[in-house]
Amino acid sequence: MTLNNVLKDAWEIGKKNCGFLVLFGLASIIVIHLPSIVLQIIAEGDMQGVKTLQELAKNSPMSSDDFILLIIGILLILIIIYLYVSIALYRYVKKIVDDEDVDFKELLNSSVKVYGMFFVKSLLYGLAVELGLMLCVLPGIYLAVRLAFVEYIAANEPELSVSETFSKSMNLTKDKFWDLLGYGIVAILIVLSGYLLCFVGYLFTAPLSIVFMGVVYKELVQESYIPESAPESSENNEVQ
Repeated sequence: MTLNNVLKDAWEIGKKNCGFLVLFGLASIIVIHLPSIVLQIIAEGDMQGVKTLQELAKNSPMSSDDFILLIIGILLILIIIYLYVSIALYRYVKKIVDDEDVDFKELLNSSVKVYGMFFVKSLLYGLAVELGLMLCVLPGIYLAVRLAFVEYIAANEPELSVSETFSKSMNLTKDKFWDLLGYGIVAILIVLSGYLLCFVGYLFTAPLSIVFMGVVYKELVQESYIPESAPESSENNEVQ
């Protein structure tokens, strides 16, 4: 596995499936980034935004407490939708990386079925990394790299328990920390490159970074695979 080969494979897969990857990127912006941008504009004192909120408040029968609860409710709904989009994207990426046909109806339905366990595993992954970052940063970086595939595995192998999911990521990344840290930096640069194209490029580069890591995951799985017949074949060769 080399960086050039991974980049080449990810780019070819990305070009072939550009349309659907852009749709996933757009969905990500709508449910997460757009509300954040609007709130930031208001927080920074955009008078037009403030006036709009004031007009809504005047014409609304809601109290300030109800308004706060409404904002919290909207944020929770956005988080739920974002996690669903993430699951669907991870499952879609695995299929196109493995060069399998994609049935979008089945993809969307199956994404709902694995939602609960994905939420738990994703939450534990986030907590582990955050805790590590609080402990002098370096442990957080280490855990982020070693557990980099937890969400990818959680979305595509829901039959695995929490411990099995985390163990699989740890096993795949064993003795490959520095290589994977480099790949992770490249994935971040891929995302950032989208911002250089007037932000529009982000629609493609954000999901393309997932494709990039999906190719890395596939390569790691293939490298770690040892056929069960290998020991027996070796013994037969010795006998002969």
